[in-house]
Amino acid sequence: MSNLKELINRVNTVSSIVKMTSAMKLVSSRNLKKTQEKLLNLNFYKSNIEKIFKILLLNNNNFLLKKNKKNKNTILLIVLTSNRGLCGSFNNFLLKISNYLINNFLKKKNIYILFFGKKGKELFYKKYPIYVSNSNLIENINFNILSNIINDIYKNYKIGNFIKIIMIYNNSKNIYKKFISIKQILPVKINKHFFLKKKKDFRFEPSKKKILKFLFPEMLKLKIYNSILESKISEHSSRMMAMQKAKENGLKIKKELLYYFNKIRKENITKEILEIIGGI
Repeated sequence: MSNLKELINRVNTVSSIVKMTSAMKLVSSRNLKKTQEKLLNLNFYKSNIEKIFKILLLNNNNFLLKKNKKNKNTILLIVLTSNRGLCGSFNNFLLKISNYLINNFLKKKNIYILFFGKKGKELFYKKYPIYVSNSNLIENINFNILSNIINDIYKNYKIGNFIKIIMIYNNSKNIYKKFISIKQILPVKINKHFFLKKKKDFRFEPSKKKILKFLFPEMLKLKIYNSILESKISEHSSRMMAMQKAKENGLKIKKELLYYFNKIRKENITKEILEIIGGI
């Protein structure tokens, strides 16, 4: 009887886990759709801002070359992870690639790290100086708070505290195809062929340079905000798949446990019947 009680307790535990993973999958699915809608709305605005920015750069391409090289060896690495686990290899693979990037390509550089999400900080906080760590922003994306952080980054870049700013995060083509994105945020790279193309010239007020000075940090904010949304989409889809896999495994284990439960129960009943017959 003790074996039967133990088995039924395990069946109940597995059933609870299956219910929990099913609920988490539904929550992730809802969050995924919301984030995809945000990204879709942002992309239209972002693409138009980038078009205006490129038009402004015509005959003003030196704007991007003005850099203070005070600290030639200092790089800021922005790492986007999640606060929570239960999302497969979402964090582990990203952190392995980040570590590989630092050890092989940025080995001779002074690295400062900006973390969005707790999981990245847990691995790197003892190894490298942390520029900023914000775990709340990755869960509840607040554009105003993000703007303040990016304004501070851009200010430090302009005065030469950083020679380069690189961002690394999880991205995805769809729910099943995921990859790691490594983007150079600053200095901005523009295709040289763009400046050779003849474009219609527009009149800008007050002037191209003044508009560029205002628009450039705004474009950076949109770029980083866009990457955070892409990372969140990848996180939600990874968690959906992890929970689906956990649910399938749970149902499989439950089926096996019920099989053993019924087998032992049948054996016990047969044994009791034989004892009764023998007693007669």
